[in-house]
Amino acid sequence: MQKMDLVAPEFPASIGESGPYLGAVLGRVQAFLRRLSDRTLALVIGAVLFVVAAWPLGLVDVPPLQDLPNHLATVTVITHPERYPEFVGNGFFKTNAALFGWLCLVGKLTGVKVAARLFVLMVLGLNAVVFPQFILRFTDRRRLIVASFFIWPVIHNWFVSMGMLDFALGVPLSLLLLMAADRQRLAPGWLNATLVAVIALADWYAHVFTLMVACMLLVIHVAERRSWRDRFSEALRLFVPLGPAAVLTLVSLYNHMTEPVGAMTGYVDTRMLIPPWELAYNLWAEWFWGFTWLSISSLVPAALLALYAYLRRNESPTFFSPFAFLVLGGLFLFLPYVATNWFHVNSRVIPYLWVAAFLRLPSRIDPRLYKVLGVSALLYTVGMGIDYHRLDNDRLKFTAGMSVVPEGSRLLPLIFRRKLTSENTRSLQHAWGFYVTEKQTSAPLLFAHSRSFPVMYRDPPDPRFNHLVLESFAPTMLSPDWGCNILRSGGIFEQDCEGMWRRQWASFWQAAAPQYDHVLMWDATPEVQALVPPEYRMVLKQEHLTIYERSDARVSRLAPVTSEVAR
Repeated sequence: MQKMDLVAPEFPASIGESGPYLGAVLGRVQAFLRRLSDRTLALVIGAVLFVVAAWPLGLVDVPPLQDLPNHLATVTVITHPERYPEFVGNGFFKTNAALFGWLCLVGKLTGVKVAARLFVLMVLGLNAVVFPQFILRFTDRRRLIVASFFIWPVIHNWFVSMGMLDFALGVPLSLLLLMAADRQRLAPGWLNATLVAVIALADWYAHVFTLMVACMLLVIHVAERRSWRDRFSEALRLFVPLGPAAVLTLVSLYNHMTEPVGAMTGYVDTRMLIPPWELAYNLWAEWFWGFTWLSISSLVPAALLALYAYLRRNESPTFFSPFAFLVLGGLFLFLPYVATNWFHVNSRVIPYLWVAAFLRLPSRIDPRLYKVLGVSALLYTVGMGIDYHRLDNDRLKFTAGMSVVPEGSRLLPLIFRRKLTSENTRSLQHAWGFYVTEKQTSAPLLFAHSRSFPVMYRDPPDPRFNHLVLESFAPTMLSPDWGCNILRSGGIFEQDCEGMWRRQWASFWQAAAPQYDHVLMWDATPEVQALVPPEYRMVLKQEHLTIYERSDARVSRLAPVTSEVAR
């Protein structure tokens, strides 16, 4: 695109009136931006967005993302199969494998922690580059300027904070696919068709769900053409290059529909719909919000975007027509939140609802909103930096027992409370994975019940030690009341709650003690600790962390204990 001086960004007069020095600086910035072409301006905006989102990574060794430690543990299992015979690899030629392929390949050169940081930077960088270019492609320069004040929370979006990095990568790839498809429909040719095919394959490799949403939007676009001739012409241009990715998508869906269940999933089959008020909350919390209330300023652009999207709901940007917007909203409302042991199912539609909202932003907004949005962005990025530091301190507290856990130990992690500082993620739910990464301990909580993971159980384990069951056991058994409340909600009255609770713990320890020579407890109550079998002795007690060692464990400590050790 060429330069468009007539629609160059103009700073509101109220900002320029903040003072002569600030006015002069903003005037120079405005003159500089006016000289930029549209694409260059989008790249400059992307660079600023990347810095706003990515600088906190420089404060930590490992990004404090919820699922990331589990993924790092998976790489350890893949690279040391002789230590983990209970797992079998599923290979890397499948969807939802981009992160693991990267960690295994790049990790050999840099180490998995550095490789993980680089992957997160790649996801943030792709988001920062693609979102402005996408908005520019389907709107204009003025709306890009306005949108740049709204985009900042979605660069480091909730899926990044959750460590769902393959999906977080798939979203910008799906937007790239829509941009390439638009070029192909307007200027069909082998080069554009090849670009569509390559991006679609990359999107499938990252996460098939994002590819399916993009393809659905293309189908709706074709169906909305005025004549059958136009529909056929558009379909021919758009869908032929998608053929290879479509075949792989069908294979992925078949594999998902024929997943082993029953014993392989610990007989867990959870399905859950959530009420409308929670759906409305999730529209913000599961896309814009970060970790804690320090990033609550992201509510400002979310609320304004929702308002503008409603007021301009009849607009029809390419691929995001009112009908497409309605279909996306219907999927979000009626898809389950949890289905067949998969969580956040309908939440994966949320990014595309907000993309539709971005494309409906006006070309001008009230000048006072620029100040509000600018201050909100500053508060957000500072808050995210503080949260990164605080969550890293949580990680250090959780891993403080590394010195008393010998390499190769059969470690049983029991996480009674899954977060300490974070409020919007369970940041410590998978922190046990650091012990696997550093000490190659056992990995009973590894994601391993599905073919979609890089590894899965070779044979179904004892259901009590299937990760889907074991992960919920500790929080549920924190006190006698938990179990009784669950039974009573199902219509079963148990009079002796404490007796039932003790019997359940006794049965659990009878099965666990022969298998595990070390036990890690996080935030266990004194009542729970009193039920630990006598063959385990406490070797570390530090704040929320307690570690036990079985008396007959034939292992030795690899490093001196530097924290408070039980005597």
